[in-house]
Amino acid sequence: MKDLKTLITLLFVFTAIIFIYEYYVKKKNERILRKEIREKFGKVHSNGFKCKVDGIYKRLGGNLTEITYNDLNFDKILEKMNHNMSKIGLEYFYYSIRNLILNKDTLRKVQDNRNKYKDKLDSLLDIEFQLGNIGFFKEDVLELIEDEVEIDKELEIFARIFSFTIVYIIILFIFFKSMAALFIFLLITINILIYKKFNILTLGKLEALVRIKSILFVAENMTKLKDDIFTEELEEIQNILKEILPLKRTLKSFGFLTGNAEMDFAETYKNVLFLSEARRFSKSQKYFKKYRDKIFRLYYLVGKIDCEIGIISIAKAYDTEDAVYGEEIFGEKLYNPLLKGAVPNDLNLEKSILLTGSNASGKSTYLRTIGINSVFALSFGIFFGKYFEIKPVKVTSAIDISDSIMENLSYFMAESKAIGEMIEDGEEKLILLDEIFRGTNTIDRIASGAATLKYLASGNHVVAATHDIELTVLLKNYFNNKHFEEKIVNGDIKFDYLLKDGPATTRNAIAILDNLNYPEEIIKNAKELVKNFE
Repeated sequence: MKDLKTLITLLFVFTAIIFIYEYYVKKKNERILRKEIREKFGKVHSNGFKCKVDGIYKRLGGNLTEITYNDLNFDKILEKMNHNMSKIGLEYFYYSIRNLILNKDTLRKVQDNRNKYKDKLDSLLDIEFQLGNIGFFKEDVLELIEDEVEIDKELEIFARIFSFTIVYIIILFIFFKSMAALFIFLLITINILIYKKFNILTLGKLEALVRIKSILFVAENMTKLKDDIFTEELEEIQNILKEILPLKRTLKSFGFLTGNAEMDFAETYKNVLFLSEARRFSKSQKYFKKYRDKIFRLYYLVGKIDCEIGIISIAKAYDTEDAVYGEEIFGEKLYNPLLKGAVPNDLNLEKSILLTGSNASGKSTYLRTIGINSVFALSFGIFFGKYFEIKPVKVTSAIDISDSIMENLSYFMAESKAIGEMIEDGEEKLILLDEIFRGTNTIDRIASGAATLKYLASGNHVVAATHDIELTVLLKNYFNNKHFEEKIVNGDIKFDYLLKDGPATTRNAIAILDNLNYPEEIIKNAKELVKNFE
């Protein structure tokens, strides 16, 4: 009997400790979060994440192709420049990159809002703190809203019955003293089995259900912040929350999952003991079906606010400037934010550009610099450099399409297909190409390349890098020739990565072989052949 009392007492003490510890950890993490937010805001950093980021994009789509996204290293941008506080903000960041704004007035409004809010630091940090309570989770909560999951009625009944396990334990302790321990162990085991069964049947959607609760209550807390900031978005969120009030009430008893192991252990323990999520899952689904569009809109708006605050932080960290929207594409001292010590270069697309130069001289980097700055200008209104005027046009590329080879296409076929899609799309575009038709023989490559580039340059803005010096002559009436070059200093190849006028006049392939100590006979014969070719 004494042992039984001790066991029961320990169970209640353990449960009390879980609740107290959860509160303590919550307050501790809140202090840490606020400190981190203040220290990181406006500084070069990136918030880590291990989750898919295409949730919003999958549902809304965009105008930047997968090839161009990969060509311009935007996965690295997300990895190195994530200033969002939640997965939702990161999803909106990804969506914005993949869906360029092609309207000048809308772009200027994006800039005006950012400039209006950027000095309201305390308000921005308060919102970031709320968003940090959502965090970076793995579940696609939008699937929970879209998919209907059939739950056995018997399982629902069991969930309701065993949600009162703590009451049954008290009764057992009072009336069945010596037998209570066995029954208590059995009850907790049943609760664990019901919880696991629900997770299996719902494909893990119980956790997604808790995430939805977190998003709704964080959104509500954001609307309570008193400042003239994101007023349109927060007013719409407030209206949505009023409309979906029955769902919010259903989820009220749920806890929060934060991604913090200590906090989430405590929450999972409570879920097992009280089965509140399992018990209310079906009722919640009814509301998801009814309010599906409203919930998605709220999700979108929360992500938009998070992303826009993140862009304010990025703009401050990288000392960006506002893009100018006109009828030209012209830039001064543009650089690639992914590169340490990046060499800035100018851009003038009054006429399309044919770019020549040796291997590793900077041609591909220049193409990516133009692309990254154009996407940031047409998504967020900012760029990396001194000055950038851009005409709102689609951005497309074929720089490195090696991923397409995995689809059983040869390199030439994959590249030809990508460029063919550019030709079919009759809208005005900024086109970035690297070594056009490199996967075929020299004569066909030069002939097809010259004809295709001439066609693309009509009505588009093209920057094409090539090793085929013949194109600089064949296309001189349609393209401005620019180049990068190298110098051989004491046997070493040195690059300054500065863009220069005219076609390239130097080559470095044989010099590289010489530096790698290829046999002298090879070097000598290669140089003689070059003279004959010239």
